[in-house]
Amino acid sequence: MKQIKVFYFVFLIIISQASVFAGNRYNSTGDTTITDEKYYHLIKGYTLGYHDVYETPYYALIGKKESPRMLVHGGMHGDEVAGYMACDTIIKNINLLEGTLIIIPKLNIQACNMNRRYVNMDLNHCFPGDIGSDVYEFRLAYELMWLVDSIKPDLVINLHEAINKYDTEFQNDSSNAYGQIIITNQKPFSTLLENAFNDMNDIIPRFDYRFHVHYYGYSAYSSMDNFIAKLKVNSYTIETYRGFPLADRVKLQQIAVLSFMKELGMKFEYPDINFN
Repeated sequence: MKQIKVFYFVFLIIISQASVFAGNRYNSTGDTTITDEKYYHLIKGYTLGYHDVYETPYYALIGKKESPRMLVHGGMHGDEVAGYMACDTIIKNINLLEGTLIIIPKLNIQACNMNRRYVNMDLNHCFPGDIGSDVYEFRLAYELMWLVDSIKPDLVINLHEAINKYDTEFQNDSSNAYGQIIITNQKPFSTLLENAFNDMNDIIPRFDYRFHVHYYGYSAYSSMDNFIAKLKVNSYTIETYRGFPLADRVKLQQIAVLSFMKELGMKFEYPDINFN
Protein backbone atom coordinates (compact mmCIF):
# COMPACT_ATOMS: atom_id res chain seq x y z
CA MET A 1 0.00 0.00 0.00
CA LYS A 2 2.86 2.38 0.76
CA GLN A 3 4.28 1.89 -2.73
CA ILE A 4 0.90 2.60 -4.31
CA LYS A 5 0.55 5.85 -2.40
CA VAL A 6 4.02 6.98 -3.44
CA PHE A 7 3.29 6.56 -7.16
CA TYR A 8 -0.14 8.11 -6.81
CA PHE A 9 1.41 11.12 -5.10
CA VAL A 10 4.02 11.52 -7.84
CA PHE A 11 1.32 11.57 -10.50
CA LEU A 12 -0.84 13.98 -8.51
CA ILE A 13 2.09 16.38 -8.44
CA ILE A 14 2.30 16.25 -12.24
CA ILE A 15 -1.43 16.74 -12.72
CA SER A 16 -1.79 19.42 -10.04
CA GLN A 17 0.85 21.48 -11.84
CA ALA A 18 -1.13 21.13 -15.06
CA SER A 19 -4.29 22.19 -13.26
CA VAL A 20 -2.72 25.38 -11.98
CA PHE A 21 -1.37 26.45 -15.35
CA ALA A 22 -4.37 25.47 -17.46
CA GLY A 23 -7.17 26.95 -15.44
CA ASN A 24 -7.95 23.92 -13.27
CA ARG A 25 -9.50 22.02 -16.15
CA TYR A 26 -8.06 18.59 -15.34
CA ASN A 27 -10.18 16.06 -13.48
CA SER A 28 -9.41 12.79 -11.72
CA THR A 29 -11.91 10.05 -11.09
CA GLY A 30 -9.59 8.58 -8.48
CA ASP A 31 -9.56 5.30 -10.39
CA THR A 32 -6.23 3.56 -9.77
CA THR A 33 -5.35 0.13 -11.13
CA ILE A 34 -2.37 -1.90 -9.94
CA THR A 35 -2.03 -5.10 -11.97
CA ASP A 36 0.90 -6.86 -10.28
CA GLU A 37 4.07 -5.94 -8.38
CA LYS A 38 6.21 -6.64 -11.46
CA TYR A 39 4.04 -4.42 -13.66
CA TYR A 40 3.73 -0.65 -13.99
CA HIS A 41 1.28 1.31 -11.92
CA LEU A 42 -1.50 2.40 -14.26
CA ILE A 43 -3.28 5.48 -12.98
CA LYS A 44 -6.20 6.35 -15.21
CA GLY A 45 -9.26 8.55 -15.32
CA TYR A 46 -7.73 11.98 -15.96
CA THR A 47 -9.40 14.32 -18.39
CA LEU A 48 -8.03 17.02 -20.66
CA GLY A 49 -10.50 19.84 -21.20
CA TYR A 50 -12.72 18.91 -18.28
CA HIS A 51 -16.35 20.02 -18.86
CA ASP A 52 -15.58 21.40 -22.32
CA VAL A 53 -16.98 19.95 -25.53
CA TYR A 54 -13.61 18.32 -26.33
CA GLU A 55 -12.91 16.68 -22.96
CA THR A 56 -10.91 13.52 -23.52
CA PRO A 57 -9.20 10.99 -21.24
CA TYR A 58 -5.48 10.53 -20.94
CA TYR A 59 -3.35 8.08 -19.02
CA ALA A 60 -0.09 8.02 -17.12
CA LEU A 61 1.97 4.86 -16.89
CA ILE A 62 4.64 5.19 -14.23
CA GLY A 63 7.47 2.73 -13.72
CA LYS A 64 9.49 2.12 -10.59
CA LYS A 65 11.69 5.03 -11.69
CA GLU A 66 9.78 8.15 -12.77
CA SER A 67 12.19 9.47 -15.40
CA PRO A 68 12.59 9.85 -18.31
CA ARG A 69 9.16 11.15 -19.33
CA MET A 70 7.55 10.86 -22.73
CA LEU A 71 4.16 12.09 -23.94
CA VAL A 72 2.41 10.50 -26.92
CA HIS A 73 -0.83 11.63 -28.51
CA GLY A 74 -2.97 10.27 -31.32
CA GLY A 75 -6.19 11.43 -32.90
CA MET A 76 -5.26 15.03 -33.59
CA HIS A 77 -6.95 14.38 -36.91
CA GLY A 78 -10.03 12.26 -36.37
CA ASP A 79 -9.74 10.23 -39.57
CA GLU A 80 -6.18 9.10 -38.83
CA VAL A 81 -7.25 6.10 -36.82
CA ALA A 82 -4.01 4.11 -36.56
CA GLY A 83 -2.55 6.61 -34.09
CA TYR A 84 -5.22 6.31 -31.45
CA MET A 85 -5.53 2.56 -31.98
CA ALA A 86 -1.77 2.24 -31.41
CA CYS A 87 -2.08 4.30 -28.22
CA ASP A 88 -4.81 2.00 -26.90
CA THR A 89 -2.76 -1.07 -27.80
CA ILE A 90 0.34 0.23 -26.01
CA ILE A 91 -1.64 0.98 -22.86
CA LYS A 92 -3.00 -2.57 -22.81
CA ASN A 93 0.24 -4.40 -23.56
CA ILE A 94 3.24 -2.56 -22.18
CA ASN A 95 4.96 -3.44 -18.95
CA LEU A 96 6.71 -0.19 -18.05
CA LEU A 97 9.62 -0.72 -15.68
CA GLU A 98 11.34 2.67 -15.66
CA GLY A 99 10.07 6.03 -16.84
CA THR A 100 6.75 7.81 -17.20
CA LEU A 101 4.63 7.42 -20.33
CA ILE A 102 1.69 9.81 -20.73
CA ILE A 103 -0.72 8.86 -23.51
CA ILE A 104 -3.60 10.86 -24.98
CA PRO A 105 -5.23 8.38 -27.39
CA LYS A 106 -7.92 10.62 -28.90
CA LEU A 107 -6.70 14.19 -28.58
CA ASN A 108 -9.45 15.57 -30.81
CA ILE A 109 -12.13 13.19 -29.59
CA GLN A 110 -15.01 14.92 -31.36
CA ALA A 111 -13.32 14.53 -34.74
CA CYS A 112 -12.34 10.93 -33.88
CA ASN A 113 -15.91 10.03 -33.02
CA MET A 114 -17.05 11.50 -36.35
CA ASN A 115 -14.14 9.93 -38.27
CA ARG A 116 -13.42 13.37 -39.72
CA ARG A 117 -10.13 15.21 -40.02
CA TYR A 118 -11.56 18.11 -38.00
CA VAL A 119 -14.85 19.65 -36.89
CA ASN A 120 -14.38 23.41 -37.23
CA MET A 121 -10.70 23.91 -38.01
CA ASP A 122 -7.66 21.71 -38.48
CA LEU A 123 -6.38 21.33 -34.90
CA ASN A 124 -2.79 21.20 -36.11
CA HIS A 125 -3.26 24.71 -37.53
CA CYS A 126 -4.42 26.15 -34.20
CA PHE A 127 -1.26 26.27 -32.07
CA PRO A 128 -0.20 27.73 -29.70
CA GLY A 129 -3.95 28.09 -29.10
CA ASP A 130 -6.30 30.53 -27.38
CA ILE A 131 -8.25 29.54 -24.27
CA GLY A 132 -10.73 32.36 -24.89
CA SER A 133 -11.61 31.38 -28.45
CA ASP A 134 -15.15 30.46 -29.48
CA VAL A 135 -13.64 27.74 -31.69
CA TYR A 136 -12.90 24.73 -29.52
CA GLU A 137 -9.82 23.64 -31.49
CA PHE A 138 -7.97 26.78 -30.35
CA ARG A 139 -8.90 26.08 -26.72
CA LEU A 140 -7.80 22.47 -27.03
CA ALA A 141 -4.48 23.51 -28.58
CA TYR A 142 -3.92 25.91 -25.68
CA GLU A 143 -4.64 23.23 -23.09
CA LEU A 144 -2.33 20.71 -24.73
CA MET A 145 0.45 23.33 -24.73
CA TRP A 146 -0.05 23.96 -21.03
CA LEU A 147 -0.18 20.26 -20.22
CA VAL A 148 3.13 19.72 -22.01
CA ASP A 149 4.63 22.76 -20.32
CA SER A 150 3.47 21.56 -16.89
CA ILE A 151 4.68 18.00 -17.24
CA LYS A 152 7.85 19.03 -19.11
CA PRO A 153 8.44 15.65 -20.77
CA ASP A 154 11.77 14.81 -22.31
CA LEU A 155 10.03 14.03 -25.58
CA VAL A 156 6.64 14.43 -27.27
CA ILE A 157 5.64 12.09 -30.10
CA ASN A 158 2.80 13.16 -32.41
CA LEU A 159 1.07 10.31 -34.26
CA HIS A 160 -0.36 11.09 -37.69
CA GLU A 161 -1.18 9.45 -41.02
CA ALA A 162 -0.90 10.60 -44.62
CA ILE A 163 -2.70 9.77 -47.86
CA ASN A 164 0.43 9.91 -50.03
CA LYS A 165 3.39 7.59 -49.50
CA TYR A 166 6.93 8.94 -49.29
CA ASP A 167 9.19 8.56 -52.28
CA THR A 168 12.73 9.82 -52.82
CA GLU A 169 11.43 12.35 -55.33
CA PHE A 170 9.74 14.11 -52.40
CA GLN A 171 12.84 14.33 -50.22
CA ASN A 172 13.12 18.10 -50.68
CA ASP A 173 9.38 18.79 -50.43
CA SER A 174 8.62 20.53 -47.14
CA SER A 175 5.10 21.59 -48.02
CA ASN A 176 3.26 18.25 -47.91
CA ALA A 177 3.04 15.31 -45.53
CA TYR A 178 3.88 11.79 -46.66
CA GLY A 179 3.33 8.38 -45.17
CA GLN A 180 6.27 6.47 -43.65
CA ILE A 181 8.24 9.50 -42.49
CA ILE A 182 9.50 10.87 -39.21
CA ILE A 183 9.20 14.65 -39.26
CA THR A 184 11.76 16.95 -37.66
CA ASN A 185 12.37 20.69 -37.97
CA GLN A 186 15.92 20.51 -36.68
CA LYS A 187 19.23 19.97 -38.45
CA PRO A 188 21.56 18.23 -38.00
CA PHE A 189 19.45 15.26 -36.96
CA SER A 190 19.82 14.35 -33.32
CA THR A 191 21.45 11.13 -32.14
CA LEU A 192 18.15 10.20 -30.50
CA LEU A 193 16.31 10.54 -33.81
CA GLU A 194 18.90 8.64 -35.82
CA ASN A 195 19.08 5.78 -33.32
CA ALA A 196 15.29 5.47 -33.01
CA PHE A 197 15.00 5.57 -36.82
CA ASN A 198 17.52 2.74 -37.15
CA ASP A 199 15.85 0.72 -34.39
CA MET A 200 12.41 0.83 -35.98
CA ASN A 201 13.65 -0.01 -39.47
CA ASP A 202 15.66 -2.96 -38.11
CA ILE A 203 12.39 -4.40 -36.77
CA ILE A 204 10.24 -3.72 -39.85
CA PRO A 205 10.70 -6.64 -42.29
CA ARG A 206 9.23 -5.08 -45.44
CA PHE A 207 11.35 -2.47 -47.17
CA ASP A 208 8.31 -0.47 -48.36
CA TYR A 209 7.06 -0.26 -44.75
CA ARG A 210 10.24 1.36 -43.44
CA PHE A 211 10.44 4.95 -42.29
CA HIS A 212 12.41 7.91 -43.65
CA VAL A 213 13.50 11.01 -41.77
CA HIS A 214 12.08 14.14 -43.38
CA TYR A 215 12.97 17.73 -42.59
CA TYR A 216 10.34 20.47 -42.52
CA GLY A 217 11.00 24.13 -41.87
CA TYR A 218 9.44 25.87 -38.87
CA SER A 219 5.66 26.28 -38.93
CA ALA A 220 4.20 28.83 -36.52
CA TYR A 221 0.86 27.07 -36.15
CA SER A 222 1.77 23.35 -35.78
CA SER A 223 1.94 21.43 -32.51
CA MET A 224 5.44 19.99 -32.92
CA ASP A 225 7.01 23.32 -33.81
CA ASN A 226 5.36 25.06 -30.86
CA PHE A 227 6.50 22.39 -28.41
CA ILE A 228 10.06 22.89 -29.62
CA ALA A 229 10.17 26.66 -30.12
CA LYS A 230 7.98 27.92 -27.28
CA LEU A 231 8.29 25.20 -24.63
CA LYS A 232 11.81 23.95 -25.44
CA VAL A 233 10.52 20.38 -25.44
CA ASN A 234 11.91 17.94 -28.00
CA SER A 235 9.29 16.53 -30.37
CA TYR A 236 8.92 14.42 -33.51
CA THR A 237 5.96 13.50 -35.69
CA ILE A 238 5.28 10.01 -37.04
CA GLU A 239 3.36 9.64 -40.32
CA THR A 240 2.14 6.25 -41.54
CA TYR A 241 0.79 5.62 -45.03
CA ARG A 242 -2.98 5.19 -45.10
CA GLY A 243 -2.74 2.94 -48.15
CA PHE A 244 -1.37 0.13 -45.99
CA PRO A 245 -3.78 -2.22 -44.15
CA LEU A 246 -4.98 -0.69 -40.89
CA ALA A 247 -3.63 -3.54 -38.77
CA ASP A 248 -0.14 -2.98 -40.21
CA ARG A 249 -0.32 0.79 -39.70
CA VAL A 250 -1.17 0.25 -36.03
CA LYS A 251 1.87 -2.02 -35.72
CA LEU A 252 4.10 0.54 -37.43
CA GLN A 253 2.94 3.27 -35.05
CA GLN A 254 3.65 1.01 -32.07
CA ILE A 255 7.14 0.22 -33.35
CA ALA A 256 7.89 3.91 -33.81
CA VAL A 257 6.75 4.85 -30.29
CA LEU A 258 8.60 1.94 -28.66
CA SER A 259 11.80 2.76 -30.57
CA PHE A 260 11.78 6.32 -29.24
CA MET A 261 11.05 5.03 -25.73
CA LYS A 262 14.03 2.69 -25.93
CA GLU A 263 16.43 5.39 -27.14
CA LEU A 264 15.14 7.84 -24.53
CA GLY A 265 16.24 5.37 -21.85
CA MET A 266 12.88 4.03 -20.74
CA LYS A 267 12.81 0.39 -19.62
CA PHE A 268 9.87 -1.78 -20.59
CA GLU A 269 8.68 -5.17 -21.76
CA TYR A 270 6.44 -5.57 -24.77
CA PRO A 271 5.13 -8.50 -26.85
CA ASP A 272 6.79 -9.12 -30.19
CA ILE A 273 5.18 -7.29 -33.11
CA ASN A 274 4.90 -9.53 -36.15
CA PHE A 275 3.71 -8.88 -39.69
CA ASN A 276 1.99 -11.56 -41.75
